[in-house]
Amino acid sequence: MDTILPLQGKKVLITRAKAQVEEFIQKIEEVGGVAISTPLLEIKSYETNEENIKQTINCLEEFDCIVFTSANGVTFFKKYLDRWNIPYSALQHMVAASVGRKTSKQMEKLDLTVSVIPEEFVAEKLAEKMKEKLKRDSKILVIRGNLSRPVLIEQLTDHGFYVKDLVVYQTLHSDSETSRLLSYIERNEIDFITFTSSSTVDSFMKVLYQRNLIEHLKKVTFICIGPITSNTLMEYGFTGIMPDSYTIEDMVKVMIEVAENKEGIQ
Repeated sequence: MDTILPLQGKKVLITRAKAQVEEFIQKIEEVGGVAISTPLLEIKSYETNEENIKQTINCLEEFDCIVFTSANGVTFFKKYLDRWNIPYSALQHMVAASVGRKTSKQMEKLDLTVSVIPEEFVAEKLAEKMKEKLKRDSKILVIRGNLSRPVLIEQLTDHGFYVKDLVVYQTLHSDSETSRLLSYIERNEIDFITFTSSSTVDSFMKVLYQRNLIEHLKKVTFICIGPITSNTLMEYGFTGIMPDSYTIEDMVKVMIEVAENKEGIQ
């Protein structure tokens, strides 16, 4: 007798950028779900900022702490180091800080051991942790993307730290999968829609409002990775379910709980 998996046959829409979907797809399929990837974002290096980036990474000895706000930031920063032959050892004198576990794992590729990480994976909590761990005269290098919220920079600066804000990648809206996305929504075929950032919410709603398809979302369950993303969704009039820990693994667990509860009601 075939085993019925917890998300058996449930269609899960993934809106995050193409370069980030493989692991998410795998985890959904492992529990029987049908992962539908319609990336609404494109992540690219920030070419217009390259001179600033080059100048900064040639002066890494000036900084006491390096902070990454996303795994993407690590990936693109590493590409710049490799391109200009900057050894990873040039980072070793700095305290390494990260907004979450995924980012910390990615930082291992730079031979960095993270010593500052918040219990709750949001910028506000990271800022609090850094204030506890660092001396007031510390110089901090923050690596981020163009759509990253400025709250970390603002709070660290307000505390009196010298902060260098270095944008190494940009996130852009992509229309390449729009027609495919719309066809799934129009046919009411989606059980779950997942959002892993505020920018994925904004891009999704931009598409839906253009085609007046909001009414088709009434039976869909939204899963948001964390409170910032969830708040953005609420601004559009929808409520998302959020895991206790802000990871894609825990998003899948939440979907399983929702599916099991619905089965129990029937």
